[in-house]
Amino acid sequence: MSTPEHTSATDTTALETRQRALAAIYDHTTNPTRTASAISWAGWHLGEVAGVTVPLGLALTVWDGFYAFSGLAAACWAAHEVRLYLKQRAIRAKEAQR
Repeated sequence: MSTPEHTSATDTTALETRQRALAAIYDHTTNPTRTASAISWAGWHLGEVAGVTVPLGLALTVWDGFYAFSGLAAACWAAHEVRLYLKQRAIRAKEAQR
Protein backbone atom coordinates (compact mmCIF):
# COMPACT_ATOMS: atom_id res chain seq x y z
CA MET A 1 0.00 0.00 0.00
CA SER A 2 1.44 3.36 -0.93
CA THR A 3 0.84 6.77 0.51
CA PRO A 4 0.39 9.91 -1.55
CA GLU A 5 3.48 11.90 -2.25
CA HIS A 6 4.00 14.63 0.30
CA THR A 7 4.15 18.19 -0.96
CA SER A 8 5.92 20.79 1.05
CA ALA A 9 3.94 23.55 2.71
CA THR A 10 6.42 26.02 1.27
CA ASP A 11 5.76 24.89 -2.30
CA THR A 12 3.99 28.01 -3.52
CA THR A 13 4.27 27.69 -7.26
CA ALA A 14 0.58 26.84 -7.68
CA LEU A 15 -0.40 29.61 -5.28
CA GLU A 16 1.82 32.15 -7.01
CA THR A 17 0.41 31.16 -10.39
CA ARG A 18 -3.13 31.61 -9.11
CA GLN A 19 -2.27 34.97 -7.52
CA ARG A 20 -0.73 36.23 -10.77
CA ALA A 21 -3.85 35.19 -12.68
CA LEU A 22 -6.11 36.95 -10.17
CA ALA A 23 -3.92 40.05 -10.26
CA ALA A 24 -4.28 40.16 -14.04
CA ILE A 25 -8.06 39.88 -13.74
CA TYR A 26 -8.41 42.47 -11.01
CA ASP A 27 -5.92 44.92 -12.50
CA HIS A 28 -8.91 46.70 -13.99
CA THR A 29 -9.98 47.82 -10.50
CA THR A 30 -7.04 50.22 -10.41
CA ASN A 31 -7.06 50.91 -14.16
CA PRO A 32 -10.71 50.57 -15.23
CA THR A 33 -11.62 50.38 -18.88
CA ARG A 34 -13.98 52.93 -20.42
CA THR A 35 -16.73 50.32 -20.49
CA ALA A 36 -16.29 49.53 -16.79
CA SER A 37 -16.34 53.25 -15.97
CA ALA A 38 -19.51 53.79 -18.02
CA ILE A 39 -21.28 50.85 -16.40
CA SER A 40 -20.24 52.03 -12.94
CA TRP A 41 -21.46 55.56 -13.71
CA ALA A 42 -24.80 54.28 -15.00
CA GLY A 43 -25.27 52.00 -12.00
CA TRP A 44 -24.55 54.72 -9.45
CA HIS A 45 -26.79 57.24 -11.20
CA LEU A 46 -29.61 54.73 -11.53
CA GLY A 47 -29.39 54.22 -7.77
CA GLU A 48 -29.34 57.96 -7.15
CA VAL A 49 -32.35 58.58 -9.37
CA ALA A 50 -34.23 55.70 -7.74
CA GLY A 51 -33.31 57.06 -4.30
CA VAL A 52 -35.09 60.29 -5.16
CA THR A 53 -37.99 59.08 -7.31
CA VAL A 54 -39.14 56.04 -5.31
CA PRO A 55 -39.73 58.03 -2.09
CA LEU A 56 -41.26 60.81 -4.18
CA GLY A 57 -43.69 58.36 -5.75
CA LEU A 58 -44.50 56.93 -2.33
CA ALA A 59 -45.07 60.44 -1.00
CA LEU A 60 -47.53 61.16 -3.79
CA THR A 61 -49.47 57.95 -3.24
CA VAL A 62 -48.97 56.63 0.31
CA TRP A 63 -47.70 59.01 2.99
CA ASP A 64 -46.51 62.63 2.93
CA GLY A 65 -43.55 61.79 5.17
CA PHE A 66 -41.77 60.21 2.22
CA TYR A 67 -41.13 63.72 0.87
CA ALA A 68 -38.50 64.05 3.60
CA PHE A 69 -36.79 60.85 2.46
CA SER A 70 -36.81 62.05 -1.12
CA GLY A 71 -35.38 65.41 -0.07
CA LEU A 72 -32.70 63.72 2.01
CA ALA A 73 -31.70 61.49 -0.91
CA ALA A 74 -31.56 64.53 -3.20
CA ALA A 75 -29.41 66.45 -0.69
CA CYS A 76 -27.02 63.50 -0.32
CA TRP A 77 -26.80 63.17 -4.10
CA ALA A 78 -26.05 66.89 -4.49
CA ALA A 79 -23.41 66.79 -1.72
CA HIS A 80 -21.75 63.80 -3.37
CA GLU A 81 -21.67 65.53 -6.76
CA VAL A 82 -20.18 68.71 -5.25
CA ARG A 83 -17.53 66.67 -3.41
CA LEU A 84 -16.69 64.79 -6.61
CA TYR A 85 -16.46 68.05 -8.58
CA LEU A 86 -14.10 69.60 -6.03
CA LYS A 87 -11.95 66.47 -5.98
CA GLN A 88 -11.68 66.43 -9.78
CA ARG A 89 -10.89 70.15 -9.85
CA ALA A 90 -8.06 69.62 -7.36
CA ILE A 91 -6.67 66.75 -9.44
CA ARG A 92 -6.76 68.85 -12.62
CA ALA A 93 -5.09 71.79 -10.87
CA LYS A 94 -2.35 69.50 -9.58
CA GLU A 95 -1.77 68.08 -13.08
CA ALA A 96 -1.67 71.59 -14.56
CA GLN A 97 1.12 72.57 -12.16
CA ARG A 98 3.37 69.77 -13.44
